[in-house]
Order: sequence, then C-alpha cells, then structure tokens
Amino acid sequence: MPALAQNKPEKLIYVGDNGPWHYVMVDEVGPAFKKETGIEIDFTLLPVDPWNAKLKAELSAGSDGIDIVQWSVGMAGWISPFMDDHEEVAAKIVKRDPEWDWGDFLGGSKTAATYDGKMAGIPYRVTTGIMHYQKALLEQAGITRLPETFAELEKAVIATNKPPERYGFGVSGKQGPAIFTSFISWLYSCGGRLADFKTGEIFVNDDKAVAGLQFWIDLVVKDKAVPPESMTWEYDEIVAGGQNDKYAMCQTFAPYVTLMNDPKISKTGGKWVSGMVPGRTSKEQGRTWVDGHFLGVPRFSKQKDWAIEFIRMVTDKKWMARSMERGNAPPRGSVLRNPEIVAKFGWPAVAASAIETGIPTPNHPAWLTLQLPLRAGLSQAILGQKTPKQALDDVAADWQRGMRRAGIGKG
Repeated sequence: MPALAQNKPEKLIYVGDNGPWHYVMVDEVGPAFKKETGIEIDFTLLPVDPWNAKLKAELSAGSDGIDIVQWSVGMAGWISPFMDDHEEVAAKIVKRDPEWDWGDFLGGSKTAATYDGKMAGIPYRVTTGIMHYQKALLEQAGITRLPETFAELEKAVIATNKPPERYGFGVSGKQGPAIFTSFISWLYSCGGRLADFKTGEIFVNDDKAVAGLQFWIDLVVKDKAVPPESMTWEYDEIVAGGQNDKYAMCQTFAPYVTLMNDPKISKTGGKWVSGMVPGRTSKEQGRTWVDGHFLGVPRFSKQKDWAIEFIRMVTDKKWMARSMERGNAPPRGSVLRNPEIVAKFGWPAVAASAIETGIPTPNHPAWLTLQLPLRAGLSQAILGQKTPKQALDDVAADWQRGMRRAGIGKG
C-alpha cells in the first residue's frame, strides 16, 4: 500500500445503481480493500431513478457525504461540474502505480467519460446492446445463420415462439429506465435519431423512428411472441428470463449473456451465442446504443486520496478480468482482446464491433428530464394504448416544451 497523506477513515461511501454487474466489486473487491487498508466500503446501491435523485440532491447541496460516485453516460452533462478532473486523478494513480496502465483503457470509454472537455470519471464499465440467441432453438427451426435484417429476425422470433412454455423474444417492457435500452437499437437501425441538442431539432417522431417502434411493438402486439410478464421486466428480470428459458432471443446489454450462460446459475447455461443487432433491410444498417459507468471523486469529498486508492484497485487489470465472470464489461483493451476471455465469453468481440458504430446515450443535462416522456410513450405503444406514431408525436410535443424551457436551440 502507498503512503497516503490523509488520515485513514473507517469507511468510504460509494453511491451507485443496483445493476447485477456489481457482484465482484461488492463481494470481492470491497472485502479485499478492507483487508489491505482496514477501510470498509459502504455500498449504497439504488434503482436507477432513486440513484440519480440521491446524487443530484447531495452533489447540488455540496454535501461531503459521498466519497465515490458511480455515474453513467447520460448523467455527464449535469454531474461534470461537481467532479474533479479525472485526467489529473488518473495521473495520480499512475504515479502511485505505473503498472496500472492508463493507456490500456479504450479511447471510446474515455471519450464517454468526458463532457465539455473535462473527464469526470475513470471508466469502469462500457457496454452496448447486442443480440443474444439460444443457438440450438434457431437450428431446430431450420435457421442456420444469425438474423441480419428485421425480416429475418421476425421470422426467427415467430419460428421459436412456443407459448406458454417459451416465447420467441424477451424485452424489458416496464415503464422504467431499461425500456429505453430495450427499444432504441431498433430506431437507430432504421436510421433514426432522437434530437439535436444544439439546434433544438427533434427527430424522435419522424418516419424512421416510427418504423423502429413499429417493428419492436409488432413482436409484442401483432406476433404475440413476448412473455406477458416482460411488461414488468427491467435489468435483473431480463437476465432472469434468459436464465429460466422464458425466451429464445433478446437484445440487451452485451455482458448479461455471461450470467445467462453460466450453468451454475442458469437453466440455459452454455446455450447462448451473441451477434450484432440486425439492420432494417441490410446487415450494414444495424446500429445500437453505447453506454457506460464511471467511478469518480466528487469535489466535496474529504477522503479523496483513499477514494482514489479504491478506484485504482477496482479498475486494475486483475479485478477487471475477474469482474467479467459476474457480468461486467470492463473498458480495458487488454482484457476484452484476451484470446482466452474471448473464447470463454464469446460476446467481447461482438461488443467491440458494436461499439465502433454505436451511438452514445445523450449526455446533455436535459436528457434526464426528456427520458421520462419517452419512457411513457414507449410503454403506451408496447401496451397497445397508442399507435407508434401517436406515441412518438406526443413525446415530440413534450420534448419541444422541455427543450424550450431548457433554452436548447434559442439564439
């Protein structure tokens, strides 16, 4: 352990979301850090909306009650002013531990951690949405190639749809944060966009966006190929649905298939393969979302040296590789490109390709507010309460008011 200037506290407060990928951090790194330093990591892990609300309330108030902040791409715009410059944090870590190797972190993960020229966190998780399939079910249906277009995917979904035993497709259909990641790849693969946060132009209800939503809800409403209970699913539930053989295929976070493929905890262990999101009419049109989580030290923390030491430890190569065992998607190139890891998990190479052409989650401060009407519109469409066009028109009208209030596009 390095000699640190600050007195040693009894604990450090970590605030983040409660995604299932925290297992190694909480169950292994936290205890290892306490063994080495005597400092306990107090993990406060919350559902997405309460997590955002807690961080916003405490950081806005200048509270020193949080030592390590976990934040995601979409939060960058509002959280950046409350965080230290993490290029400087990285330099401190390298000075303590030259083998930590800041250059090993993917350039895209550093870009995602940056807002308005300032890096506000050290990348811990960078992920994207890709397809996961039970390969044997496709083969039993006579499908020998992973779908590359919407039509091929819908054909595969229908062919493997065997309700109520098993459905063709799984979605995160609850009106919450996961519904965005469950849907948005289909909009992007139709060539759609959300909005231009500089000009104020809104695209979420144009023909391309409507086509993406129509395809997604047709799997539910027209084809009836989605488990009815998936209308209550978010992050944990889409994983559990795959583990319990509730569906044949889905589009979700790339590393979630690690948990679905583990025979110790999954009925379908070893049966899943991963592929790129199909394009609307050609493979090349396929696009998906890119997101990530970062670990940062807030400006107000009184335990910055020790917080940095925990970040150094949890992001080193050893623990980054270990975290893949329990569903994380580390941003280190040496880990994702390791041939043994690629052979074991399958998805890292697919995810790397998807990230190259993927579209990052909006990081403008207004995005936190604009997400809410979009979630509501998607929920109304998937439940059959509104047509895709009606739902997205209503979202666009709400966004127009919200962006005007935020001063977006004025002048």
